[in-house]
Amino acid sequence: MKRLGFLLLLLTACTGSQEPPLPALLAAGGQDEVRFYRARDLQGGAAAPVGTWPAPGLQDLAYSNPSRRLYLLFSDRVEAYDAAGFTEASVPKGTPSVQAFPGGVDCTGGYLRLGQARLLAHCPGAGRAFLWSLDGGGSLEEADLTGLDPASRLALLPQGSLDLLAYLTRGVLGFRPAQGPQGSPSLEKPLSPPLDRAPFDLRADAAKGRLLGLGATATEARLYTLQGEALGSQKVLGDFFGTPHLTLDPVAGLAVYGRGFQALEPKASPVLEAYADFAAGLVGQDGYLYLASGSLLYVYDLVPSPPQRVATPSLGFAPKALAFLPVE
Repeated sequence: MKRLGFLLLLLTACTGSQEPPLPALLAAGGQDEVRFYRARDLQGGAAAPVGTWPAPGLQDLAYSNPSRRLYLLFSDRVEAYDAAGFTEASVPKGTPSVQAFPGGVDCTGGYLRLGQARLLAHCPGAGRAFLWSLDGGGSLEEADLTGLDPASRLALLPQGSLDLLAYLTRGVLGFRPAQGPQGSPSLEKPLSPPLDRAPFDLRADAAKGRLLGLGATATEARLYTLQGEALGSQKVLGDFFGTPHLTLDPVAGLAVYGRGFQALEPKASPVLEAYADFAAGLVGQDGYLYLASGSLLYVYDLVPSPPQRVATPSLGFAPKALAFLPVE
């Protein structure tokens, strides 16, 4: 019942410009460390970290609300930390659960994606991907990438009790069982128009049962949305879009960022900060959008339309990954 209550809190905790603020931490990873900041401090323009963890070789990080765990990806392993004891004032590190990649797998340039029961670690340079239980138990299991372009972007799409492997290539967007490419349920739709280069990003929105893929044609960045049997697409960002990525919270909203950013949900905005290059971004469950450009963190309130910038604190380092951690 305590976990159910916590999840219900998250679904009702979008505050944006409203009070009281949601007690939460922002984890920022990059330059061989992870720093933790109070979200409310960042919204006010302050950036004194609550704690700092050394993390040499960090590639990505992710946080799972249901499991209350923080996951760190390195070139040779994945670590899972119990975050149940985190507060706005303390981030005890504890002893992580650790899973090393099989010999010879280098996950430099890799990334993490969360499902409902499993974590996906995709190592594009090695052409391999691995699954791990979100509770940090058991061993890594390898996802079957048969037939997929090594440059594909991957995610996990919850469907029933399954975490399906979702994929975006230059030509198709689809999903299938993670360890049974010929199994069901599965669906694959051709992109129209197809991509001119390797895809940028793929996100699964379990709440709405959709996939959100990001790529570029010869002239523009496009967002592809697969929901049910229907595949749609739309232009996003401007003519000079950099290397764009998506950030999604199923309640608080959806945004795309690269060179500049654009809020897509709950209300669409024009391209903002068109001359800033953003390396990391996050829609928090508090209704704020956090965007990292070098050492600066742009904090936007998503409640107004268009979003309103409320602060631009300097973090003192340049993160490449962000995660939002509600605390009690």
